[in-house]
Amino acid sequence: MVASLPTRELTFHNMTAEPTIKEFHLFAGIGGGIYGGILLNHTCIGGVEIDKFCQSVLRQRQSDGWMDEFPIYDDVTSIDGTEFEGMFDVLCGGFPCQAFSHAAHGKNIAEKNLWDYMFKFSKDSKAPIVFGENVTEKALIQAKKDLESIGYKVHMCRLSCGDIGADHRRDRFWLLAVNDDAALKKLLAKHNSDEIMEAKCWAKDPSDIPTIESVARRRELKAIGNAQSPFAAAVAFKILLNRHRNNSEYKVVPSKDEIAKVFRIAPTWIKKTYGENFGYVHTPTTMANYSCPSMMKHNGCKNYNYIFGRPISKDAEYLMGFPPGASSLLSQPKDLLTNWLIDSKQ
Repeated sequence: MVASLPTRELTFHNMTAEPTIKEFHLFAGIGGGIYGGILLNHTCIGGVEIDKFCQSVLRQRQSDGWMDEFPIYDDVTSIDGTEFEGMFDVLCGGFPCQAFSHAAHGKNIAEKNLWDYMFKFSKDSKAPIVFGENVTEKALIQAKKDLESIGYKVHMCRLSCGDIGADHRRDRFWLLAVNDDAALKKLLAKHNSDEIMEAKCWAKDPSDIPTIESVARRRELKAIGNAQSPFAAAVAFKILLNRHRNNSEYKVVPSKDEIAKVFRIAPTWIKKTYGENFGYVHTPTTMANYSCPSMMKHNGCKNYNYIFGRPISKDAEYLMGFPPGASSLLSQPKDLLTNWLIDSKQ
């Protein structure tokens, strides 16, 4: 069932005296990018997600008060971007990686390249700003070329979870494209005096995190594996916004100074417990089998199994920097989100 269009009279409970930055999320999943926006104090006003499980999770988080209420649309290939013109500031989307992922070992599926639909939505909605993500530089270079061809100014970078101190690598490429000077000024005003972010959630002993009952472990793990890390998304956004602020050329890989201006890297519980040289653990993926004996030939899988054992949603959320319970179909108390947000500040 397709959701009804939002109206311009929608109000949101987290509005402040600061400029309100409205985001529209394509490929929303269970909200990794939306939580990144929450870290930035942005507001999601709508999303597109075809997976029914992920839709249910998003609706449950809205019911729990974790997110403002917003409509969820089913299919990016059929939504009409012209109906959303003027309704948001930033179009966000981590377009699916199956067409580009290294994990496909050359068997990539061209039909799963949905960038063309995100590009069309950008054009049809006259998106003032586009924030995009994918697993490969090749995909982002094409997106950058397309957006520049219709007048956007684009900066891109590669930012991994490991670059901001996480215990898994998870390389991702990001772009921020601007086609509206007023929208850019609004964003710059919003983030002119931001606090530096910090992921104190990674410094906690995972055994101290509340246990969340799982009702669909494999679907939860798949959804987490497909998601953006909220902290990676928020940090990449702020790095790229600073690049637009300074209007200079940059290398694809951000410098340590660029990261330090927006994020404080701190020792994690895993590094403090097992040593700085312990190595990365397996990045959460769509698979649920990375603790199987056959996977122990990979150091990342071996490290994951050594620390966590059988993969469960709580541990995958922990590694990705999600609020505990973010992938659950069950109702969760709002203080799980509130405490996570408190832990994101220095």
